[in-house]
Amino acid sequence: MSVPSTNMGPCGLYCGSCPIFQARFFPELRTRLAKELHCREEQVTCNGCRELTDNCWGRACKIRFCAKNRGYEYCSQCPDLPCHRLRKLSMGYRDLPERQLRELEQMETGEFMKLMGSRWTCPCGYPISAHTLRCIKCGKEAEELIPS
Repeated sequence: MSVPSTNMGPCGLYCGSCPIFQARFFPELRTRLAKELHCREEQVTCNGCRELTDNCWGRACKIRFCAKNRGYEYCSQCPDLPCHRLRKLSMGYRDLPERQLRELEQMETGEFMKLMGSRWTCPCGYPISAHTLRCIKCGKEAEELIPS
């Protein structure tokens, strides 16, 4: 079961690869993340970076606020790229946000989102977490996902 997403955060992370977003569709993942994050299960929720509500995990994302306040859809439009916030986030995700922003610049948005959907779906049909680079169902490693 792939996770439907047409969202990508201003930072370059594809929402369909975000464990918090994925938890909407997989209760067992929500339970595990709540334990790991030391919070209540109902706090592990997100509608995607472009559809955040007051209940969403990423509602206070500083990168999202920065891009919005500067009038940018994606950080790649900013002359300060890469800033300290994006570098810090990218380090935690093996530089994926910055790399995916560069890929987005090279493609039409629809083509890019199609690539993200296929990149972040395991052959077993379940989503791959950008945080662990593993399928959330079968646990298969997906190191080859990192663009060069």
